[in-house]
Amino acid sequence: MSKIINSIFHVVFLLIAFSSLNFIELIPKRYLPILELLPFFLYILSLILGYRFNRSLVIYSSSIFISCYLYFWFLPHWSTTQHFLALNSLAIIAAVNIALISYYSERGVFTYIGIIRLSLIALFLLIPYWLVNDLSKNYLQMINQVIFPALEVKLVFFKQSALLAILLSMIIISSSFMARSNPFRSAILVSLILCLYALTLPKNHLLSQAVITSFAILLPLISLISESYRMAFIDELTNLPGRRALNETLAKLSNQYVIAMLDVDHFKKFNDTYGHDAGDDVLQLLGGRLKNVTGGGQPFRYGGEEFTIVFPGSGLDDVEEHLEQLRESVANRKFSLRKQERRKKGKSKKSATGRQVNVTISIGYAEPSSRNKTPTQVIKEADKALYKAKKKGRNCISH
Repeated sequence: MSKIINSIFHVVFLLIAFSSLNFIELIPKRYLPILELLPFFLYILSLILGYRFNRSLVIYSSSIFISCYLYFWFLPHWSTTQHFLALNSLAIIAAVNIALISYYSERGVFTYIGIIRLSLIALFLLIPYWLVNDLSKNYLQMINQVIFPALEVKLVFFKQSALLAILLSMIIISSSFMARSNPFRSAILVSLILCLYALTLPKNHLLSQAVITSFAILLPLISLISESYRMAFIDELTNLPGRRALNETLAKLSNQYVIAMLDVDHFKKFNDTYGHDAGDDVLQLLGGRLKNVTGGGQPFRYGGEEFTIVFPGSGLDDVEEHLEQLRESVANRKFSLRKQERRKKGKSKKSATGRQVNVTISIGYAEPSSRNKTPTQVIKEADKALYKAKKKGRNCISH
């Protein structure tokens, strides 16, 4: 589902980027110089945020796009042959480098590997500049090389060498996105498309190139901000909002609400028997169950095997049925172990693959009262109710 939403967002983003070119004429002339400098402002922002959040891949990709934009400033001063060489070279370099970035892992910005990667990008961009200015016949022949004589493929000014690099790079980036499900991978693919489109614009259309390049740099930035938000507010294991998100939700509550605290029964014993990997699988299962809680409940991972559900605008009687349904849905669900049982007292590991176990939860819930006025106090009261549920025999709810 997240891949579908991500794809829809990028299609809409592309449409907005292309349609924005129609509004350039409406911009007052005094603001046009700012528009030409906008890609540089966004690039500086990419450098700052990329360094601040240790996202070197954002810096690499934005460096490629801003370098292509720098070339646009030189295009009006070059001959037709130089213009042809420069644009085909940029298409190849941008496509190949973005494909490499899609398979890079984060290794820091100013680390040894990070500096090597930046140096390679700079080298790839400077060599064509020298060859274009020098009008090397061998380089011109290489760009014009017909790789597939039987195919007379022509797309704008791109030669077969550039088209092949673009096609292979898009396949590589797409496969990387499908394998890793990382929104950044799809973001740089869309940015590459925008960058290639900017290359097809006439050389005297710097404003249009500035707009398209700005969108190309902006999209990885949006991906960085979105991922940073996710890391800060979403628990990676259960995919539920975490403690910080819970604190923000508690700060917005009115006078009427219910807070439920719950955890997995005998979770420590479960970990000792089946191992922490199987324990993590249980927490993921429970996270999926909690997403389906009814009655307007908002689930959060509180920490460890403890979870919190907030019911804004509800009372104890309103939520009892919904909490009971949740407890039953977990208790009635068979859980198939995918891990191996932990080694015990020198005995060999026994395969637990396919073995089904039952997992139960206990729930305590509370609402504000004269004694417990703040959300923090209500959470403590719900925690006491959870302890009561444990004493009652577990796999039950209490308030």
